[in-house]
Amino acid sequence: MKRIRYGDMDDEGALEGLPLYMIILVVIAGIGTAVIGGWMMSAQTTELGSLEVEDSNNNKVDQMDLSEFGTKTIYITAYDQSGDPLEGVTISVEGCGASNIDEPVKLTDEDGEVSFSFESSELHVSGNSGTIDITGEYTGDMTLSESEDILVTE
Repeated sequence: MKRIRYGDMDDEGALEGLPLYMIILVVIAGIGTAVIGGWMMSAQTTELGSLEVEDSNNNKVDQMDLSEFGTKTIYITAYDQSGDPLEGVTISVEGCGASNIDEPVKLTDEDGEVSFSFESSELHVSGNSGTIDITGEYTGDMTLSESEDILVTE
C-alpha cells in the first residue's frame, strides 16, 4: 500500500492534499459569485438628477424679457445622478400663460433633450414680472421630480 504524506501529489490529481473535486467546487463557487455580483450591479436603476435650461447659444436661461418681441425657445436637458443625459423624463411648463402653448408637456429624447417655443405675445405677467415653472418628472425606483424657474419680465 502506498503511503501519501500531507502536501504530496497523488495519482488522482489532488493538489496540496485537496481532492480534485474540491478544487473544481471552489472555482465554480468563485465564478458563480462573480456572475451574481455583476447581475446585481446591473439591476441598479437610474434616477433623475438635474435639469438644465439653455437658449439656442447654450447659455443658461433664468430670465426672459418680453419687451423683446418674437419667438423665445428654451432647451431643457435632463441628467441622471451620474450626469448622463436621461431619456423619458416628462417635462412640463406652466406659469405666465406658458401652459397655453400647443404642447406644454413633452418627453425628453434619447439625448435627454426637449425644447419649448413661446411667442412673446402668448406670455403674460401680472405686474412687471412672473415665473415660468419647468418641472421634470421621472419614474425609476421611485418617482422623482426636479424643477427650474425662469423669471419673466416686461
